[in-house]
Amino acid sequence: MPTVHLQYGGSSAHRTMGCPGWVKSSENLPKKPAGAAAIEGSMHHEIMEMCQRENKEPEAFIGHIYKEQGVEKEFTDDDLTRSEIAFNATNDVLDKYDIDEMMIEPFVQYLPGIIGGSIDLLGLSTNRKTLLVLDYKFGKKKVPVEDSPNLSLYTICAQKDKITKDMFTDVENVVFVIIQPQAKGGVFTWEAALKHFKKFEKDFVAATKKTDVIPGSHCEWCPAAPYCEVKRLNVIATNLLGARDLGELQAGADALLEVEDWLKSMREEIYLQLLRGVPVKGWKVVNKRASRKWSDEAKLEAALEKTKKLKPTDTHKTEMLSPAQMEKVLKKKKVTLDLTDFIVSVSSGTTLADESNTAEAVIVGDVQGKLKEMMG
Repeated sequence: MPTVHLQYGGSSAHRTMGCPGWVKSSENLPKKPAGAAAIEGSMHHEIMEMCQRENKEPEAFIGHIYKEQGVEKEFTDDDLTRSEIAFNATNDVLDKYDIDEMMIEPFVQYLPGIIGGSIDLLGLSTNRKTLLVLDYKFGKKKVPVEDSPNLSLYTICAQKDKITKDMFTDVENVVFVIIQPQAKGGVFTWEAALKHFKKFEKDFVAATKKTDVIPGSHCEWCPAAPYCEVKRLNVIATNLLGARDLGELQAGADALLEVEDWLKSMREEIYLQLLRGVPVKGWKVVNKRASRKWSDEAKLEAALEKTKKLKPTDTHKTEMLSPAQMEKVLKKKKVTLDLTDFIVSVSSGTTLADESNTAEAVIVGDVQGKLKEMMG
């Protein structure tokens, strides 16, 4: 994918429309490293791209290593289901809209170096009247497709960019499709006439010329949120107590979401600063609670077999039972076997804690190292 840094990209289009000043507010802030969920999503995007380019199914890429910011993530059997759902849904969409011509990950720009982004899949119907703008989302929180600022921006960029503008010669309608395997429904579509996007184009370009800072739901994931004075004052002014009627209670409930988002962004920033080795009074990084796993399943299998009291169906479902499940089985079957030597305690990574937490602080200062731990 292109490494061009754009001031205004597709993934932040909703933020630009809601708070034009976010770009200026973020100018001198260090770039946040991608979290484990973001890296996993990017890996699935790469698998989808390879499937389309090489005309192969996701299973062909098991073992593929995705690399980002020094972190490596292997595409395994456990990841296969989500990519298979996305792959099959893509084929259904291409058939439904009779897509004859398509481009995979075209990097399109409305204003070179300023406004643009990469479209997961851009397609044109056989009659050349319908344009498909398809986007993959691999998170659990459903992403709205109707009038999506993200896909609207991609549309106006594609219409302007020299590598894709010829596709628009006879286009009358644009179809947005978001394929999101982990959201209920999985495939979300919305359609509009091409002329519908003229207003978005005008409004978006106008927004890039403003510097107003306006708090709202778009503050989520904004790199400037923890440092935003307007956001802070807005949170301080929020009255969540003493509601005198249902209207005031509803206003307080709505405001609560904004307060929670702000607090979440503050915690994330404190955590990242600690990982960079910057001390923050009252806070520390600790290991997450460890989970028990088998250290050597082959040796455990041999030990279980020696008891001569257990069948494979007792100790397995589709795979080996967990240590907690196995302990219950041994107790029920009255089998004496010390499992201690077969169990290791493994932490799934680190997290933020206040100083009152009794867990020991871990050595910090290595952001990428901690991310590698989180990815396993």
